[in-house]
Amino acid sequence: MKTTTKTASSALVGVLLFLGLVPETRAQSCQINVPPTTPVQRFADHNNGTITDLATGLMWKKCLEGQQGMGCYGKPELYSWELAQQHASMVRNGRFSGYGDWRLPTVNELKTLVEQQCMEPAVNLQVFPRMLPAGLWTATAANPNAWSVDFSKGRVFQSLQQGGKYVRLVRNLR
Repeated sequence: MKTTTKTASSALVGVLLFLGLVPETRAQSCQINVPPTTPVQRFADHNNGTITDLATGLMWKKCLEGQQGMGCYGKPELYSWELAQQHASMVRNGRFSGYGDWRLPTVNELKTLVEQQCMEPAVNLQVFPRMLPAGLWTATAANPNAWSVDFSKGRVFQSLQQGGKYVRLVRNLR
C-alpha cells in the first residue's frame, strides 16, 4: 500500500512539474567567493512580466517565450533562428505589457545577463526564475549560423540557424 501511494505521489509531482505548477529543482551551483555580476539590486521588476536592467537600460521579458506568470511557469518553446525572428515580430505586432518594440537581443546584450558566479544555469534565478541551463538565440547572425548564449556556463557559441534554442526578448529604454 505504501509503495502505491509513493508511486502515485511521484506521478502527481511529475505531472505538476510538467505543467509548471510546482517549482523545478535546480542543480545551480554558485561560488560564494566570486562577486556576483548580476545582483538583484541591478534590476527593477515591474510586476507585469518585465524586468529593467538599470545598468544597461534594457527591458527584458522576465520569462522565456512559452513561460508565463510572475514565476515563469510552463514549458519554454524551442525555435529555429528564423522562427525566433518571426516570433519576435509577432510579439512586436501584438504588444506585450503595453510595448510593441520587442526584439531578439544582440549577443553583447544577452551576455550582460550571464551571472559569472553561477553555473547550470549561469543566471540570477531570483531575477529570471525557472531559467534553463540552455542556449538562447541572439539577433546576431552570419549565414548559415547565428550566435547564441549558452546559459549552462554562460558561453557564446555560433550555432546553425535551424537548430533549436530558447528565446528571451528585449527592448531598449534609452
